[in-house]
This record gives sequence, C-alpha cells and structure tokens, in this order.
Amino acid sequence: MHVAEFAQVSTKIYAAVLDDEQLPRALQAVAEYVGAAGAGCLLIDKRVNRVRAVASWGCFTGSMAEYRSHFSAIDPFRMARAEAPCGHWLRATECLPDRALRRDEWYNDFLLKGGVRDVLGAKLFDSSSHTAFFGVHQASGDGQSISVSGNSERLDLLIEPLCSAARLHAGLVEVGYQSAIARGALDHLATALIFTESDGRVAQTNDAAERVLRLGDGLTIQNEQLCARRSFEAAKLARLIAAAASASAPAAGCMLVGRDAGHLPYVIQVAPIGAEAAASDRPMAMVLITGLDENCASEHELTQLYGLSPAESRLAVALARGKKLSNIAREIGVQITTLRTQVSAILRKFDVERQSDIVRVVSNIPAGPPTDGSTPN
Repeated sequence: MHVAEFAQVSTKIYAAVLDDEQLPRALQAVAEYVGAAGAGCLLIDKRVNRVRAVASWGCFTGSMAEYRSHFSAIDPFRMARAEAPCGHWLRATECLPDRALRRDEWYNDFLLKGGVRDVLGAKLFDSSSHTAFFGVHQASGDGQSISVSGNSERLDLLIEPLCSAARLHAGLVEVGYQSAIARGALDHLATALIFTESDGRVAQTNDAAERVLRLGDGLTIQNEQLCARRSFEAAKLARLIAAAASASAPAAGCMLVGRDAGHLPYVIQVAPIGAEAAASDRPMAMVLITGLDENCASEHELTQLYGLSPAESRLAVALARGKKLSNIAREIGVQITTLRTQVSAILRKFDVERQSDIVRVVSNIPAGPPTDGSTPN
C-alpha cells in the first residue's frame, strides 16, 4: 500500500493547512502520487459567492486572475461538484455531454487553452460559509486518462486527509487565520490552537488556548502534557495526538470533551503538522479547540439584529444550543404554551417558517471571541 509514500503526501497536505507557501508542494505531491500531470484547489466564500483562494501546480498554464474575474461564474464542473457529496470523484468531461463541451466557454477558453484536457475532482468540504474543491489534471497532450478505477486505491486513501485538511483550513480562514505558524499570527485568533509533541507535551499555544487552559473546564495540562479531565477522554485525546504526530502514518481526528454543567462540550480537532511547517526536528500535532457554546450569536446580538425581546432572545439561543422546549420550560419555570407563543414571535421576526430555521439563523451569525471574564494578555 506504499505506506511511507502515502505518509509523506499526507504530511505535505496537512502542512499546507497552516502555511500557504506549502500549498504548491502539497499539490505536486498529490499529483505525482496518483500519476497526474497537475493538481489544483479552490476555496469559495459562499457568503459573497466569490473565489476566496485558487491555486494549481503542474501542467496548467491559464490565468488564475481570469478564473476569479470571469470563468468561476460559468464553471460547469464546479457546479457539478457542488451538487455531489463530499469526497465523491467526478470527471469534468463526463459532467457535460460532448456537444456541450465543444461549445462550453470555460472548457475551451480556460481549461483547454491552459493545457488541461480533463480534470478528476471532488468537493472536499462544504459549510454555510465556504466550499472547498480539489482536482487532479490530465495534460492536453497526454493520451492516457486519469482513471478512477486505475487509481482507486490511492484516490480513496487521499480523500480522508484532503477532506480533513480542507475542513481545518476553511475553519481557520473563517476565524481570520493568516497562514504560517508564528505566535504573532496566532494570538489574534479567537479560536484556541495548541501544538504538541507526539506524547502530548505542549510546545506552543496562542492566547485563546491559554485562556481555555486557565479555566480548567474540560482541558488541563498535567506533567507538561495536554489532557482532558475525564480519564476516557484523556485516553482518546492522547491517541489522536499520537496518530497526528506519527512519522509513518499521520492521521487527523476529532472528539468532544465534556465541560462543567451549563456548557456544551468542546469540539477538539487534531491534525498532523510536519516538521518543516512546525519549525521542529520532528512532526507535531495541531489541536484546534472550539466550543459549541461559541457557535451561535449572543442574546444581546439577537436583540440588536432582529428586535427580539430578552425572553425571545434567551429562547432562541437555548434552541440553537440543542435544548428542547420542555426542558427550557422546566429550567426557567414557565408554561410550555408561553414558549410556543415566543417561538411564533421569533419565527415572524426571523422571517422563517420552522423551528429548525431558528437554529440555522442563530448558528450562522458570526460569533464574537469567547471570553472567560479576564482581559487577554
């Protein structure tokens, strides 16, 4: 299964998550691993329907500026991949019939003119704000096509690290990450980031992570090692960190870590960081910590944005955090009929029809930096 070669490609993929300068190396490694003439990736900001980032390596010679300004809006392959499930490989020349391809402006004036005859691509990540795409290229003069069946083992192996890396990168972009592991670039982030050795020893944290650790609410440091307070969570976290920092077969993973009463769990994502990207003599693990409590707007913001009453704002936030009406009624000591009346008012003010839409609206409002009541350093 070429474990060593796959490990090297995976390491380069994850290195590009934190450092944009590593992206060409990652694209080259993937293309060569599957025997393609090139590779490219694309990040779309769905909130403004614009290309956030686009890059390629290899045979393609077209202009990325032209893609941003014109061809992205008429790219039928991007539209086809957007409709497919994440991780599902599609071939550009099979998404459109031959007659359509012969007339298609994107295919003829961008792809073919840029030296690419065909693309085998997939959607890697999709959220309310961003979508990430990836593709490997067949050069115009290359008679041997890129075959899903012929490269199925290697393509299947790559999907997991590609999707994990895309998800992590898009998440960092959403919170303002600017690339490269440097303390000055990390401390302005509201999202907590911790870098550890394979045994969990903490090598670097940003300010947000230090505030999380000071709280001691779910995550702590013991004997210089990052760990969860509950033993079974500590064991799983240790396994994820060891797998991510493995020199032979690095892998990403995620888990939930319980917090004190009244708080939803932390979402912990652990990803490999190669020695070069980590400025270290060995691979490390990146631990990204987000709180489910932080993924929705505050009661005050809902009052300002939608004119909700304090009671309606409190109910909307509670619903967004997964609580049921019956439990909310019991917690605050009101009749459930009162809450149903408030739900109707919220639906009207949000201009939506279903209770699930309340959760969607509240969760999609960008949340401010988490605080613990202290002043950041």
